[in-house]
Amino acid sequence: MLLDILDNLPRCRFTGAQLSLVIHFAKSLGAPNVPSLKSLRRVQKSLQDKCSQPPLQINSAMGNIFFMNDLRQSIARDFSNPLVAPYLQLYPEEVDGDISEMWQAERWKEYSPEQLTPMFPKGHKQFWIEELAQTQDGTFVIPTTWIKRKGILITDALVVIHLPDGRWQLTERESIVEADNLQFDFKDLVAQYGDRFEWTDSVNVPFMPNKLRDLVEDDENLLVVMVMPWADDVSGNKSKQYNKHMNMYAQNGCLPGRLLQQEFHMHFVSTSPHASSAEQFAALRDHVKETEKNPIRTYNAATQRPCRVILRVPVLPADNPQQSEEASHMGSQANYPCRKCHWGGTKKNKETGRVYHDCHLAGIARNAGEIRDELQKQLDLATRGEAKAIEARQKASGTKDKRATTMREENPRRSVDEISRELKSWLDGQLGDKMNPLLDITGLDPSQDTPVELLHTILLGVIKYIWHFLNTERWKDIDRHLLAIRLQSTDLSGLSVPPYKNNLIGKHFKTLMQILALHDLQLIVAAGDLGARLWAPDLDIATANALDAWDALHLLTHLPKDIRRFGPAIRFSTEVFEANHIAPSRDIAQKFTSMDRVKHLLCGGFWWNAPSKSWSQARSAVLRRHLGWPGFIRLASEKKHPQVKWHTTQASKAWISGDRPAPESTWKQDRVPKLGWVFAHDGDGKLIFGRIAEILVGEYAIITLEQFVCGEKRHPDFGWPVARRPRGEDITRNHVKTHVVLKPTDLQFIFSVQHDCRKGKCQPAVVGKQRQERQETTLDRELIKHTDDDSFVINMAALHNFVQLHKALPKTLTELKYLQSDREKFHHERAAENREKTAAKRRATAAAKKKQAETAAMAAATAEKRATDAETAIAEGREFEPDEEDETEVEEEIDREASDPEDDADVDKDDVQPDDDYVPSDRQKGRGSEKKCSSASEEEAQARSRIDSHK
Repeated sequence: MLLDILDNLPRCRFTGAQLSLVIHFAKSLGAPNVPSLKSLRRVQKSLQDKCSQPPLQINSAMGNIFFMNDLRQSIARDFSNPLVAPYLQLYPEEVDGDISEMWQAERWKEYSPEQLTPMFPKGHKQFWIEELAQTQDGTFVIPTTWIKRKGILITDALVVIHLPDGRWQLTERESIVEADNLQFDFKDLVAQYGDRFEWTDSVNVPFMPNKLRDLVEDDENLLVVMVMPWADDVSGNKSKQYNKHMNMYAQNGCLPGRLLQQEFHMHFVSTSPHASSAEQFAALRDHVKETEKNPIRTYNAATQRPCRVILRVPVLPADNPQQSEEASHMGSQANYPCRKCHWGGTKKNKETGRVYHDCHLAGIARNAGEIRDELQKQLDLATRGEAKAIEARQKASGTKDKRATTMREENPRRSVDEISRELKSWLDGQLGDKMNPLLDITGLDPSQDTPVELLHTILLGVIKYIWHFLNTERWKDIDRHLLAIRLQSTDLSGLSVPPYKNNLIGKHFKTLMQILALHDLQLIVAAGDLGARLWAPDLDIATANALDAWDALHLLTHLPKDIRRFGPAIRFSTEVFEANHIAPSRDIAQKFTSMDRVKHLLCGGFWWNAPSKSWSQARSAVLRRHLGWPGFIRLASEKKHPQVKWHTTQASKAWISGDRPAPESTWKQDRVPKLGWVFAHDGDGKLIFGRIAEILVGEYAIITLEQFVCGEKRHPDFGWPVARRPRGEDITRNHVKTHVVLKPTDLQFIFSVQHDCRKGKCQPAVVGKQRQERQETTLDRELIKHTDDDSFVINMAALHNFVQLHKALPKTLTELKYLQSDREKFHHERAAENREKTAAKRRATAAAKKKQAETAAMAAATAEKRATDAETAIAEGREFEPDEEDETEVEEEIDREASDPEDDADVDKDDVQPDDDYVPSDRQKGRGSEKKCSSASEEEAQARSRIDSHK
């Protein structure tokens, strides 16, 4: 077992030679029952055959071959794993407070009741929707849906009356029934009343028994699991050289978010350097749809009963380019750049005030039906080989399918009728793969079920753009040096800030988002407010402010809706796996299958034992024996934190809780972050905050808290709450104490507070020497020297415990306000400014081209005149003498043109590219001048050639 574990460590791969060396050492040390490498491989293969299936070979419609691990087997192992099964949430939930999980959001509720888990198992009884049941008080009901409310599973049921004449009446009265209050299921009622139920009005009575029962055996439960597949391109090389592989992974969306952040719950599906994500999704689509007819057979370790599982795909997390491909969208550079709505237009249209304002709002949503219709039209055009017509439709709609664009390119020499007949025949035979395979998954809309992803849209989008803008446009070297000092002086509370302005990754931008606002521009404040409020109710205002301050990303407008539908945005991080470093596809799939098998066995998971026709399990507590160790707590060394006398502590001066310790008793200071800020409950249960002055450990621990209060007004620059020490009125009227002694259990949560260096005008100062290689150098270490210890700002851009902090502070100090009271007017004004800037650039470009054409024409005319004069001189038999004055004038004009800085000033090539349907008059002149310039240059060359021949 240990050798098998060693061979399947995910972070430490062993070759066969290295494993043989380990076996040799084990035998040399006298370890009993050590197998040979060949025997180990034989046992591994036997276990693999019992516990899992080999990777499946997939031949895609495009002719590519790749191997795929069956996601159905991965989900089956989740149910049969006793460490995972108890955490599976199979029903949607309604909550009154904050939404923290996907099943609490709106997306699950968009499915019909029969598309969700349709039954509730209670022992050996099964209560299905649309089937008659009886409660413990004797009421007959027909459950219509299952949902959790306040942590209790309930059903919204229709009440049924059993009439004295033996008939049954379905009423319109609804009743909320707790699932545990149901007593008899439909089979029990059939046994009691017979299998023929006569209804007074059978029109609205559902068919009984539920047809979904046909999918399972009598002793099996039918459950529905939400899976989250995503695709990402990573490098398959161990070196830094990029070797693109398209990988696909999946997660069990019924698990809590805190578990989904662990690699343990990442299921590898497939990888290929050849097959695209669409080809891999097509195979996954087939597996998902297969479960609707033949559900996955597995064992539920939580209920100790066999079950069947249907898969649903409610969401497609990925980075923005991948999500555009999944939604059959052209991408962010298209005229209609949003995959989720129809906002967009030509460059000319985007300059108008109306379209510019709409950029800051979520537009009319796209949907899977219209995408399918548009792709069908493009496919029809593709069978005719009408490439230009396809391109025109793609630009007009923003919808694009790779298959439609490549069909004509693959057959350039064949006739249109021949291609059309062949391709129509092919389309009729390829119902699933003729367009985006994701459009065929039940209940999935790729345009709306691709939520905005945090890493690429916020951290590598907004924050990275801001960081680049500040570094390239605003900061000089002295500013960067000062910023580095300020960042090093910031109370990071465990965060790390890289010392480089380049080569930053997502976690670095996450840090900068939380602290950069304290040291620089108002723009960062809007971005920080947005980053911290990705889980808060006032996200709409935060998004609006960020867009008004930096209007680069229209996708942000869809973020509030995505969070309401799918839950916290942090749940959709897609960069857990970056590289596989194994090739080819089959080897990768086999190794991940082997690792999943070891993981399943170590957790005590069940597997189907074919000879005994039963579910088997490893009998001993393998996980605890091989991998588990008890935790322990160790205090800091006494040398670093010596004992102190009670009367020397701040706690002795503020002690009010019962008997005071003996004056000469000794306490041991524990190691804590110096001056950490926390919220806590005082002796009366009131919520207070401050910074920790002492943590004392004796027979029990106590905390000395230096209490602070919130200022009445927000900070004038940041708009965030300020923290100050209590003053006279706070102490006399509100009975606020400067120091409070608390128990550790009174502490509620930590939060970020920074010194108000703007108010104190704090500047850098030398505070000591730098340390390198654990030694002190002669180099000075500069940090910000604070001028006071009274002015502080509560950092509302910090992510940690933001929700708790938002609730604890007064609403008047945390409620966001729009940066612009009249956003539409502001957007129209900005659009007008942008139009004027663009027009000025276009005029400058046209003028430059016109001047260039005039200069070239002058040079051509001069050359032509010289050629004519030379021909005349030769004809008259005299020596030709060129006019030096004309030549000098032309050269001076060319020199003036080359040295004129106004011609090329602020001309952005991207801003002067012509639109497909818009050509300004001055640009037309520019194009005309360009043609004149070309012809004039040709005339000049011809004239000079004639002159040279005469010479």
